[in-house]
Amino acid sequence: RLQVAGLVADDPPAAPASPWFVRVMLGIAGWIGALFIIGFIGTGFAIVMRNAGSAAVAAVICCGGAYALFRLPSKGDFTSQFGLATGLAGQALFAIAISQHFQAEKPVGFFLFFCVETALTLLMPNFMHRIFTTLGAVAAASFGLAQAGLHGVALPLSAAGCALIWRGEMRLAARADLWQPVGYGLALGVLQTATTSLMGREMLYLFGSDKGGWLLKHGAEVGTALVIVVVLVVTVNILRELVIEIFSSEGIAILGCAVLTLAVSFQAHGFAAALLILILGFAGGNRVLFGLGLLALASFLSHYYYQMHETLLFKSLILATIGLLLLGCRWGLLKLFPAREAR
Repeated sequence: RLQVAGLVADDPPAAPASPWFVRVMLGIAGWIGALFIIGFIGTGFAIVMRNAGSAAVAAVICCGGAYALFRLPSKGDFTSQFGLATGLAGQALFAIAISQHFQAEKPVGFFLFFCVETALTLLMPNFMHRIFTTLGAVAAASFGLAQAGLHGVALPLSAAGCALIWRGEMRLAARADLWQPVGYGLALGVLQTATTSLMGREMLYLFGSDKGGWLLKHGAEVGTALVIVVVLVVTVNILRELVIEIFSSEGIAILGCAVLTLAVSFQAHGFAAALLILILGFAGGNRVLFGLGLLALASFLSHYYYQMHETLLFKSLILATIGLLLLGCRWGLLKLFPAREAR
């Protein structure tokens, strides 16, 4: 009737999506169904959990079923969530199979699981599943490198990968369905690896790793220093994008403030990693990434504050000094370069 009256043109709009509470309930139902399947496998076929070959076969079946569900032409929230839960169950079964087979060679097992997670990231056409597999791959690589004695290496590697993806806008635009979830997974992986490094030797001993010599004691410092290098490289890349010469007065001032901020916060492990996520989110206009970095920054600073074995007065003086330093840097930049702020 609207078309006949000349009030609208073209095709009618698509039917509205289901209300959010209906979608949430369907998603919960999908997870409940998948958990029942996992429970059935665990109780009815206990041999699957004890035998590497059986666990691998069950993992392939679960991942194959999840792939088939993701490839359905028309899938609702129930199907998507059921497929996601089934895929995560397949990942868990792969981890069980690998750990059973490589009990004596843990580094090999971790690196093999990293390869499995990487393959699933490329194959599974689901946004959330790719985030989980990317996060699993980063965790596997982190513990595998620690098992091999390369402590502190996983954090800068994951940070560099995260920066490469989020600074490659053309890559994101060409294959957003792949690179965007991988980028989010790497961002979470960076923060997860930074958090693990805070636990120090306790976390490494949990996985039976006492290799590394000097790196075993100073892996966190080495990782933080390399992440600082990544942050500075990203800062230089952003300056070039903004057509600011690195050796100009403005470029030197910005880089100087960045170096000063990173130097005074070096002992707060995780700060540089969170700052990298914050910068990537702000530079790319990504509110999710920016919010994640802001939350992580507050969390790492809070951890550092409460782990300091100093009096409250001394802690307060440190916070006040750092705050005044940062505010002074911002005031100086705005005074020196007001035109850049105006734009």
